[in-house]
Amino acid sequence: MWNEDVDYQCLALRNVKIAVRIGAYPEEHTAPQQISVDVELYRRQGSFIGTSLDDCLDYGRVFRHLTEDWPKRPHIDLLEQLAEGLVQFCLEDPRVEACRVVIRKLEIYGGRAVPEITVFRRRNR
Repeated sequence: MWNEDVDYQCLALRNVKIAVRIGAYPEEHTAPQQISVDVELYRRQGSFIGTSLDDCLDYGRVFRHLTEDWPKRPHIDLLEQLAEGLVQFCLEDPRVEACRVVIRKLEIYGGRAVPEITVFRRRNR
């Protein structure tokens, strides 16, 4: 269970840019649009025991999921749907005790504003 009195280690993957089919507006259904994704994976500080990549939280797994699987997804209307799916994917790794996901739509307002969603979720144990 998440303990606010314990120190945590955070492994982050920032600013992953990918084109996905997303958006509720009719004009967003015509082509993929660029998004930016940040992912933070948390585990208790000091729980790292090991000397190899196999012992580490695997940001490569998250990167491959985003860059290989997400561009192939069918159209999805809402950022919330993307964020919740990514949170679930991250928590499939039993070493991840919590994660934070930020997704930004970079193109919808022509660079004048950037909508984003942030989800922070702790593992239910």
